[in-house]
Amino acid sequence: MVGSRSKDVMEGTAIKNLRRRLGITQQQLGDRLGVDQATVSRWERGVENPRLSRQKVLYAILLRDEEKRFLDRSLSIVRNDLMVSTLVNERLELSELSASSENYFVRRGRDPDAIVGMHIDRYAERYGLPEMNGLVEQSGLLTGDCLMFRFSVTGNGLGNTTVWEPLFLGGHFHGLINSLVTEFEVPFSGPTTIEMAECIRIDDPAELCSIYRGPRADLVASLAKRPSL
Repeated sequence: MVGSRSKDVMEGTAIKNLRRRLGITQQQLGDRLGVDQATVSRWERGVENPRLSRQKVLYAILLRDEEKRFLDRSLSIVRNDLMVSTLVNERLELSELSASSENYFVRRGRDPDAIVGMHIDRYAERYGLPEMNGLVEQSGLLTGDCLMFRFSVTGNGLGNTTVWEPLFLGGHFHGLINSLVTEFEVPFSGPTTIEMAECIRIDDPAELCSIYRGPRADLVASLAKRPSL
């Protein structure tokens, strides 16, 4: 007889999908959880549900798998130059640049080789964005409280918007992927300035939270919008 289910119970189909994603057999999953193959089979068929202690282990396995997949995806984006993007390691040093990101920095008179290994605090100071560090901290990006951090910058008649996403492995902060979303021209010139900063927090992923809005934020937001496909 199938036991009563709550919304927190991992269903049999989800257990089967997780096992297949991991590329392991029922016996191998059972070995990880301290049960036999027949028990895993009953879970997957919905005959019975795992105990709470084993539910927690299953969710931990699922979390590690999701983290590893997102980390692999981020490495692939940078190394295959799928986007203008950079990687920041767990020490908050710029560790890798995509080929198009290197070109982007060269076009702006910056030496990519000098940027690799630079701490993001130093980078922000060097390129006129000292307030960026406080905005990153405020977003919760480094503590796991933020899914995405987005900000728009202008300088010398140009603007760009970038999105930062945190990387975790084994539940621990592992770095960041930073991707250029769009570039645009602005009808003014001047030093590099953060015009707006926003984030999506993990406790409310449907809401885009404003962290900072400068006096030109509305103008920049309209210029930064990409055309409809």
